[in-house]
Amino acid sequence: MVAVVVAGLSISGCGRGHGQTPPAPTSQRVDAAGRASAPFSTANPTRSVPSTTDRASTTPAARPATSRAPRPVVPRLLFGIGPEANAARATPLARQAPVRMLTSWYNGPGDLDWMAAWRGGEVPKAYAAGYHLHLIVYSADPEGPMPTPYGEACGRGYPLSDRFPDDMRRLARIFAGRAGGPRLYVSLFTEFQTYPCRDNAWNADRAANAYYRALKDRYRQTMAIFHQLAPNSRVSLSWGGWQARWDDRASGAGRSLFGHFADVLRASDFQSFQAMATDGNSRDIQSMVRTLGAYGPVMLAHYKPDNGSGATFEADLRTIFTDRYLAEVTRDGLFAMSFMDGANLAASSELQRLARAAVRRYARA
Repeated sequence: MVAVVVAGLSISGCGRGHGQTPPAPTSQRVDAAGRASAPFSTANPTRSVPSTTDRASTTPAARPATSRAPRPVVPRLLFGIGPEANAARATPLARQAPVRMLTSWYNGPGDLDWMAAWRGGEVPKAYAAGYHLHLIVYSADPEGPMPTPYGEACGRGYPLSDRFPDDMRRLARIFAGRAGGPRLYVSLFTEFQTYPCRDNAWNADRAANAYYRALKDRYRQTMAIFHQLAPNSRVSLSWGGWQARWDDRASGAGRSLFGHFADVLRASDFQSFQAMATDGNSRDIQSMVRTLGAYGPVMLAHYKPDNGSGATFEADLRTIFTDRYLAEVTRDGLFAMSFMDGANLAASSELQRLARAAVRRYARA
């Protein structure tokens, strides 16, 4: 768990305790071996400049005399739930509504042995059932000094350690699926802004700057590993959802931090972030999607108030699960949302009904 104090606000985040729609714009990426990947579709109409053909087709003269006003398009999302694929599939929400993504957390080398057993069981079973898998890579190991090509850094050691690339190769093989099959979405280094000894700012000090530069290199390396060994993988850098709440150009903090990561954001297959604030998350979600959507499709990788507040959870859901709100955020790029776990839903039959109805209405076909 991390608690971040920003401009007088206490913002928390944590890792795991243990009908048809118009075709969406697509983009094509090239993997580490130079192969063109399958187009990425958000399944939602997004803002774009209409072509000459598009403009002509919407004039009255172009419409048949018997045409009717188009029906409103319901925004669509890919819904997921965690905290691990096997438990997620057994939750009431996944059993009773079209949840089609199962989220799992990798918190360090200690998870590799039990995850290895999934390679011939849980993983192919989930893909065969039509589920997409979502893997969140998180590090909460102690912070300390370390050498990097950019000078002495200070931060969490495991992501920059010599063993990390080999662990990621093993992890990619465990979760790999066939090209063209259900996707493996990877949210790397979630809440990475907290990994240096000084958080949330590109130029907090030289050690933090060196750490962020080295982490970007490691991100590129890890993305290439997944592209090579898991042909169905799509990779993102996962932000803490508080980052858009303030700005400080001088230190490269707040919203200014996004620009310092623009190179890796543009190289990513999609974008992701968490929303775990205890004082409400709907505004953070709007801000983060608007910011990250400039770089590609966006996933809300793990949602849950960090203190488990049922009141905050309910207020968030009643705001988020409306046509107007979801139309806005999907237009800005949101294509997927994963509940961190089912704890809040299990504690309230009313929230369970609310979430179930929302997933049934807004889930991607």
